[in-house]
Formats: sequence, structure tokens, C-alpha cells
Amino acid sequence: MPATRTGVDTITALLATADALLTEGPDAEGPLTPAGRARGAAYALRIALEAAVDATLTAEAAGLGAISMRAKLLCLRHYAGPALAHRVNALWHRLSEGCKYQHDEIGPRHAQVHAWQAAVGTLVAELAVARVVVAFPQQAGT
Repeated sequence: MPATRTGVDTITALLATADALLTEGPDAEGPLTPAGRARGAAYALRIALEAAVDATLTAEAAGLGAISMRAKLLCLRHYAGPALAHRVNALWHRLSEGCKYQHDEIGPRHAQVHAWQAAVGTLVAELAVARVVVAFPQQAGT
């Protein structure tokens, strides 16, 4: 995972992308349908949340860059507290479901993605405050 993905500028850009996708009216020109814009905004929001988790855990420095986001969310419980980690985990799972394309589903509603957008903004701010340096305990010699 590249180090630039966890930068504050990247998170801000992803949140702005989601906002741009959500604020385009139904008559906006381009290849995206309203449902496509909602799903694209959900993708941007999920990636922003993942980047905030990475930044909180300083994933690259701790060697956590190679593990899955689900494993990072488990680590977040220990380093940022169970309440915040639970909210991040729940929202990440909802965003992941919203990103999936199912041929028999319409996808996330515009209002639903707007609610996710507000929640991601709140959680990104809380994760920035909870930012910690992950240090693993040293094992005693055997």
C-alpha cells in the first residue's frame, strides 16, 4: 500500500470527490447515472475511511500495510478503543456492501450515501485525534 494513500490531502481529496459525485444533479452530463454516482461516492468514502484507519495505525511503519482491512479493523479496537473501532467497522462494512454491484439490486440510495458521508467525516476527524504510533511489545529472549 503506497504511503501517499494515507495522507491528509488524499483523505480530503476523496471526501471532496464523494461530495462532487453526490452534489451533481440528476440532469448532470456524463456517463454516470444517479445510481452510479451514489456507488462511486460510496467507493470514495470507503477508501477515505480506509486511509484514515491506515493513518491512525501508521500502517506502513508498523508493518501493517500488507494485511487486510478486516485485520486492521481488529487492530484498531486495541489502539483506538472499542467504541470508536466498532463504529468504524460497522460503517466500513456498510460502505463495502454499498460498493458491490448486484444485478438484482439498485444500489445505495442517494440519501443513504449522504448519511454515510456525514458519518465518514465524523469518524475521520475522530481517528485523526486518536492517531497513535503502533509499537509491538518486544519478546524476551528464549
